[in-house]
Amino acid sequence: MSKQLRKLLPAAATVAALLSPLAVTAGTANAAPQPDRSCGTVTDADSAAAASLNTVLTGKLAHAMTAYRFSCARAIVAATRAHDLSDQAAVIAVTTAIVESELRNNPNVLDATSVGLFQQQKWWGSTEERLNPAYSTNAFLDGMLKAYPNGGWKTQPVGVVCQKVQVSAFPGAYQPQAADAQRIVAAMATAPPAPAPAPASKARVSTVGSDGALYATDGDYAGTGWSGAWATQGGTGLKALASAVTGNTVHVYALGATGHVYTKDADYTTGQWTTTWLEVPGGAEGATAVSATTIGNRVHLNIVGSDGALHTTDADYAGTGWSGTWVAMGGTGLKALASTVTGNTMHVFALGATGHVYTMDADYGTGQWSSAWQEVPGGAEGAEAITAAATGNRVHLNIVGSDGALHTTDGDYAGTGWSGTWTSQGGTGLRKAVASAVTGNTVHVYTLGATGRVYTKDANYDTGQWTTTWQEVPGGADDASTLTASTTR
Repeated sequence: MSKQLRKLLPAAATVAALLSPLAVTAGTANAAPQPDRSCGTVTDADSAAAASLNTVLTGKLAHAMTAYRFSCARAIVAATRAHDLSDQAAVIAVTTAIVESELRNNPNVLDATSVGLFQQQKWWGSTEERLNPAYSTNAFLDGMLKAYPNGGWKTQPVGVVCQKVQVSAFPGAYQPQAADAQRIVAAMATAPPAPAPAPASKARVSTVGSDGALYATDGDYAGTGWSGAWATQGGTGLKALASAVTGNTVHVYALGATGHVYTKDADYTTGQWTTTWLEVPGGAEGATAVSATTIGNRVHLNIVGSDGALHTTDADYAGTGWSGTWVAMGGTGLKALASTVTGNTMHVFALGATGHVYTMDADYGTGQWSSAWQEVPGGAEGAEAITAAATGNRVHLNIVGSDGALHTTDGDYAGTGWSGTWTSQGGTGLRKAVASAVTGNTVHVYTLGATGRVYTKDANYDTGQWTTTWQEVPGGADDASTLTASTTR
């Protein structure tokens, strides 16, 4: 990937977008201070751990540890471990949070635009994202990994690493807190872990039928299997689909007949769909392809515009809603899109005019896009459709080739890079549509056969094996033209 990066959201005056930005109303001045945000449930064990730490801490938090502060440290450690990093990384992150916020998830702007545990400025994410302990910790860790791409953080003093990421005006402030951070992280071994969310085990597959409307079905990979029915969710003249999940809500995005972008939600807490399609703000028109990904509570939506270039917009589903602007990210003659996430980075993949596969990244830890499209190695040509999914730091990319079969390749974004080969996974006469979803460490690929029926095949990355044959998704779907898939719990 190119190391020359540009801002994720360039100034409207210098970026060609599909529409001018919407007006923004300034907030109320001199607002009353807001209370600290929660870092998660505060338990009796947090109180006991805080009391014990108050007998040994010697730095800024000497005799000042509270159950709330410990819960914030616990959230940082949990996010670090979920990031597949060692407790040494957790010590670095907790040290930073001690200095920046005294382990308080502070929503009040203290320095320019900084908020949260790490006092991150607005280019790290939206306000709500920076106040999400998991998001802000992952953003910090991604910044650390970018600053030390070869693992050099493991051999540097804690304070040096903190400063490398934060670029503070007070570089000497971090190291004196490292010993206390070590004590706090060590205390996690005796504190019960926060309840882990149930693993994702269900897939929601949606198609556009021959009548141009949306149809959806569900598969429970840990229990009851497929529902066996396709339920209509309305719409007319739909021509492309994408989907993303925030919390337990699936957001489906569709291109209408004139290339406007619409959305509809399925809430799995209540089992209800929203009743009507709503247009995504920003005035997109003539779009030909769409993809969607989620980081925290924010959905990043991408389209190929009528100009054949990539355009992107964002929605904060926990706060401010849609940005209202489509930002142009370049490209010419693009004809299909896919996207997925590793860590805090969105990877967008596109098919060029001749079916070669290209990629571009948006790093939401730094707020930067890569400056140019790069071709994915392996020599794919004549591809007709594309999908992407991630397990950990590995991206699994699948295309329908010019031979009407499925082909796959993998990219390790934390190590060895792309495999450099496309492996055929069979199929004949597949239509120009493919989607994928992940449960556990298994990638489920869905595609349309020659008559528009929906078929699926799995790649189990615990065993390294693909299923040997395609299986039809039950329910009798026929003559579908496109599809999308997402995973829910």
